[in-house]
Amino acid sequence: MIKINLLPTKRKPPRKVTELQKQMIVAVLIFGGIAVGMAVYYLALTKKISERRQEVALAQKKVAEQDNSLKEVKNVEAERKLVTEKIGIIEQLKKNQQGPVRLLDEVSRALPNGVNLSSLVESGGNVSLTGDAFTNEDVVRFVDNLKQSPFLADVFLQETSQATAEGIDFYKYKLRFRYKGI
Repeated sequence: MIKINLLPTKRKPPRKVTELQKQMIVAVLIFGGIAVGMAVYYLALTKKISERRQEVALAQKKVAEQDNSLKEVKNVEAERKLVTEKIGIIEQLKKNQQGPVRLLDEVSRALPNGVNLSSLVESGGNVSLTGDAFTNEDVVRFVDNLKQSPFLADVFLQETSQATAEGIDFYKYKLRFRYKGI
């Protein structure tokens, strides 16, 4: 059979928490709170550091892109300058090309029948001509025609001399002038 004891049992008196134990509990709670606070602060700082590093990386990427853009702009500027220089050279060549053509045109227009050119030398706008003619009057007419040209100045007949080749008399001449078209 089962026996049931209905008598009150002897209970142990509850333990009294001593003052030292209370202080230890308070200290553990304070140190725990401080530790939790420090952990939260550490995580917040770590998050801020991470965000700042991302911002720095993003800024560096943006700076690198801008450097590339700046290099491209400088390349375009350099190419533009080079093209401008080439265009200037081409225009100068076109301008200079007209000089010799104009000079030869003026000399050929002034050249009368019976007068031949042997050489034409141009240096810095100064031109020296040598040639021959059948008569001295043809040489004088040639010099007068050269003096009438607006592109020629200081026309000066240096010398004429009579020569004979294969039984034919002719006159050799040397003259010089300044070409103003250059």
